[in-house]
Amino acid sequence: MGTIDEAASRDSALEEPTVPVGRRWIGSWTAALFGMYMAYYAGAQIVLPKQAEAIAGTGKVALLAWVTGVAAIVTIIGVLLVGALSDRTLAQRGRRQPWVLAGAVLTGLAVAGQGLATTAVAMVLIWAVANLGISAMTGALFAAVPDEVPVGQRAWVSSFYGNAVAAGPLLGIALVALVVTDVVPAFVALGVVALLLGLPYALGTRSTPLRPAERPPFTLRTVTAGVFTPLRHADFAWAWSGRFLIQLSNALAQVFLYFYLHDFIGYPDPEVGTFILAAIYTAGVLVAAAPAGRISDRTMRRKRMVVISSVLQGIAGLIMAFVPTFTAAAVASLVLGLGYGAYAAVDQALITQVLPSAADRGKDLAVINIANVLPYAVTGVLGAAVIELWGYPGLNILVLITAVLAAITVQPIKAVR
Repeated sequence: MGTIDEAASRDSALEEPTVPVGRRWIGSWTAALFGMYMAYYAGAQIVLPKQAEAIAGTGKVALLAWVTGVAAIVTIIGVLLVGALSDRTLAQRGRRQPWVLAGAVLTGLAVAGQGLATTAVAMVLIWAVANLGISAMTGALFAAVPDEVPVGQRAWVSSFYGNAVAAGPLLGIALVALVVTDVVPAFVALGVVALLLGLPYALGTRSTPLRPAERPPFTLRTVTAGVFTPLRHADFAWAWSGRFLIQLSNALAQVFLYFYLHDFIGYPDPEVGTFILAAIYTAGVLVAAAPAGRISDRTMRRKRMVVISSVLQGIAGLIMAFVPTFTAAAVASLVLGLGYGAYAAVDQALITQVLPSAADRGKDLAVINIANVLPYAVTGVLGAAVIELWGYPGLNILVLITAVLAAITVQPIKAVR
């Protein structure tokens, strides 16, 4: 395996990387993702619902919908700006590292301060600021992969993203459900973790700096137009659609899990129940992610694995819709984890192979990241409406439908097998 210095030794930041990244790079990149996802998902699944219930009482679902919806809109704007700005950053350490540092600091401060919110407005605003920091980290860390990782190593590296997006929330949920259970100290703990785990990548890695002559022009018009330009490429547009649908399916299955256990199944301790299901989900992701990434890199057949993973997510929704017991929810969590683990490793590699331009990797991946974030804006409002009309069975049928549609949308992509 190559070292960080070898990975940063290219003459141009826009050249395709050819030297595999080493363990230090992968470890620090994964740690930053771990901290970010610990703060985000543990906050969203455990601490925010508790805070919403304390502030709004019976209006907790509606308040949580506002909190997640506004935060998702802020994140969409944030990832686009960070993507465009990081593509133009001339820092000697690399284009992405300063943005990871800024994002980690902002995330840490805002998440730690979230517990101070005592009104609905404050709750919405502070979580939106936290998500602005998360968007900076997300945009920069994802763009670092096509910057530094060769094509033949990308699914393997992306499998660590799959591990982080599963194990990070689990560790965060364990922290706030079993160790630091009060709202204020729970948010403080999550904020500190997000900051500390973001620093090794931000301060301990280097990548090839962008030369001034390579710097694209920057205007609000070019950034705005740049949102739509990559979507004119059919492969990119289909990949965006598939990412949106699979993330929507996963979000629908997880965002309301605490309320699903409390209100539908009647589980006596929904905090512990959410942790147990998150642990089972994580086990599924960890089992599936690395083998799926290895197989995908070896065969370079990405689409087949995406279809398999989408179908597994749909099956999980079906189980939760029609078998409302905790045991069934545990089985569904395992199936969901297996599906998402395989998906996270392979689809992230697939995405990097349909990017239209090396000069705009950050911005184009920011457009892809809209497909990661937008489902959470939709989920809060859509999920609350579906629960109101058809209950939790209707919500989980929607998990099935969106997963199947995700499997369908990957088929027209031509640049990837």
